[in-house]
Amino acid sequence: WLILGLGFLAGCGFALNDPAWHASVGDILHKRDIPAAVTLMSVGYNIVRSVGPALGGVILAVFGPLAAFALAAVSDLAPISAIWRTKWEVRSSPLPRERMTTAIHDGVRFTAMSLEIRAATARAALFGLASISILALLPLVVRDQLKSGPIVYGILLAGFGMGAFIAGMGNGFLRKVTSQNRLVAFASVACAVCCLSLALTSSVPVAAISLALGGAGWLITWTGIDVSVQLASPRWVVGRTLSIYYALSAGGMAAG
Repeated sequence: WLILGLGFLAGCGFALNDPAWHASVGDILHKRDIPAAVTLMSVGYNIVRSVGPALGGVILAVFGPLAAFALAAVSDLAPISAIWRTKWEVRSSPLPRERMTTAIHDGVRFTAMSLEIRAATARAALFGLASISILALLPLVVRDQLKSGPIVYGILLAGFGMGAFIAGMGNGFLRKVTSQNRLVAFASVACAVCCLSLALTSSVPVAAISLALGGAGWLITWTGIDVSVQLASPRWVVGRTLSIYYALSAGGMAAG
């Protein structure tokens, strides 16, 4: 129960942090730079997600769980330091501060009235529902189909991260040659192909290639939807629309 409780608290922390973190991009950069910034953030996240489990496993094996969790706690000082040193563009408003209940109501109302944001959040929930199986079932695929262990699991995660990295580096070019909606559609198909390949293959190289394709589709889809929500939201409500988007996408992944 203690582990479940701590996991719940960690989830609450992510729920509070992620929308504010992504919404702050618009306070730092111009609107035209938001797609590239969101892509760069997603690339960094996927690289760390690929390297982190391997590094954590080594620390856990050598120094024990206390050292692993202590290092994880200390690593949070890096983003805190970045926030502290960032020069925010403060926009003064003649309007008084809203009450929290009023702000939540206005955010939900704005989301419900915006066709573009409704479509983006619905797409996020459905994509999360379907695509989370790639990562959630990967340990079982490694154990039961590939007849392998932690080393192969780490290699496959690295393949997923490498695919996301390559897609992130080429995302700007791809947005120039095709529309955002078509790009997200192709990326969703790539994730579907990855799921199907993992279900049928017993080859580690094929699984690694499939996961690289899935990682590319994963990054392009999530960054595309994130950017759509940000660009469709005025600054006064962007934090609230992103919160709703993250809540629905996380709900879809939990259901998946």
